[in-house]
Amino acid sequence: MQKAREYYIDNIRIALTALVILHHTAITYGGPGGWYYSEPADGLVSGLLLTIFVSTNQAFFMGFFFLLSSYFIPASYVRKGSYRFLLERLKRLGIPIVFYSLVITPVMIYMLVRLKMNEPISWYAVFIDRDEWINIGVLWFTAALLLFTIVYAASRSLVPAKVNNPKSLPGNLTIFLFGLGLGLISFVVRLVFPIGWTLDPVGFQFAHFPQYIALFTVGLWAYPNQWLSSVSYAQGKFWLRIALLLIVVGFPCIYLLKVVTHSELDAFLGGLTIQSFVNSLWEQLLGISLIMAWLGIARQKWNDQGPATKEFSRSAYAVYIIHPLVLLLVSLLLKDVHLSSLLKFLLTGSIAVSLSFAVGSLLVRVPVVKDIV
Repeated sequence: MQKAREYYIDNIRIALTALVILHHTAITYGGPGGWYYSEPADGLVSGLLLTIFVSTNQAFFMGFFFLLSSYFIPASYVRKGSYRFLLERLKRLGIPIVFYSLVITPVMIYMLVRLKMNEPISWYAVFIDRDEWINIGVLWFTAALLLFTIVYAASRSLVPAKVNNPKSLPGNLTIFLFGLGLGLISFVVRLVFPIGWTLDPVGFQFAHFPQYIALFTVGLWAYPNQWLSSVSYAQGKFWLRIALLLIVVGFPCIYLLKVVTHSELDAFLGGLTIQSFVNSLWEQLLGISLIMAWLGIARQKWNDQGPATKEFSRSAYAVYIIHPLVLLLVSLLLKDVHLSSLLKFLLTGSIAVSLSFAVGSLLVRVPVVKDIV
């Protein structure tokens, strides 16, 4: 078991949270994906760069969140016992879901109607007289994490964990084959559930769930075997080179495949197509490469915290919950500012990240809130 706090894990969470905000900002200004408010990209170059940014993020960052979220679960389960463990998980994960659906979503609807459409609407209409009572937005992640955690706790109660000798971190070839296998499974799942298909009202995209489930499971195995702390700096740099190769060479090849085959974007999202097959393999190999790179390099270069990073670490979960509201407000206030898509992405993203962490830091000081987030 780890005897000292692994600050690099907290620091990675901070960076991933900021990346989530920037990811949604990129979608706002022309990147692929759905968001509450969006503007079209102002040119081919802007659209391509934002697409590369969004596609790269999607390949790894939410799966990485699942891995890091499950990492400390086995120790927490043993320390607290099944009843207290589940009660605390329900409070920490369940209450924000209800709050988001009943409070944050109506406020964003009000903002969209008043600031985007410039139409009158009453608070009664968005809070009480509403058609949709369950809309959890980005907290699909929290809902999925709660579901995975309940399944884990149920399995532990039925089949107690065995005490085994620690297993060493798998080698690079095994990790590569793991990524390849994830790509193949993702391709098969996308035959039925293409990227973009969403299970309402929880917002699950099954096209990405093979990675989420696999990395959540890896996180459960990683803690007792100390796998995360076993990723060396040299290994991190090796996987960074692989990731850069997949981005710099792989993405243009995928774009060339689109041009040569005269295919629409839908062909890459799912179905029995060569485009979906190639995209699935590329995405999962890139995701695993980036995760390994972050782990190895961050453990060596980013394994301490000052007052600012401690504050950011404490508020990261609150930031994740409230950032859609902050980003939407900033982007709507800047909707009439005439800048290129990339400059607007940088401006809005910088403000949204800064403001989200500022608001998050205040929220975790509120007596009731700090006990939940």
